[in-house]
Amino acid sequence: MRIDDCFELGYIVKTHGLKGEVIIQLDVDDPSVYYEMESVFLEKSGNLIPFFFERLVPQGSRIIGRIEEVDSKDKASELTGCKLFLPIDALPSLDSEEYYLHELVGMTVLEGDNELGVVSKIYQPSAQYLAAVMYESHELLIPIEDDIVKEVNKKTAQIFVELPNGFLDIYTN
Repeated sequence: MRIDDCFELGYIVKTHGLKGEVIIQLDVDDPSVYYEMESVFLEKSGNLIPFFFERLVPQGSRIIGRIEEVDSKDKASELTGCKLFLPIDALPSLDSEEYYLHELVGMTVLEGDNELGVVSKIYQPSAQYLAAVMYESHELLIPIEDDIVKEVNKKTAQIFVELPNGFLDIYTN
């Protein structure tokens, strides 16, 4: 399995107890969708490795998980900080006006009649997601938030934005 074929579900925050359990932070809109998952891929040294759960105990956006063959605090601590991934086809289906961030890559960004470029990548440097778009040989980092992204049309592969005054000037001057 390749990372490009997956979405990031969350990460292992820390160990829990002495018998190898871990606390998992889910970075998803509806954590309850994943409360009964049987397995995940963990990223270790740039590779995705499958891990299977013996049990999961939901705690809101966190889960206390017991992973097969991880039976000590030492083994569990080796997984601390690892990102968790699932195949993209495991994502729940959405309404037509909703979208997943990975779906934005390859879409054309428009502000009014001005075509800004195509989304090449999605970044998450902090709590806010940013769409990378090449515009006049400059990489724009457009925040993906309701005040800026006004519409995403999956059928036409277009994103309609309303940028703050002076936004383009920051990148082009």
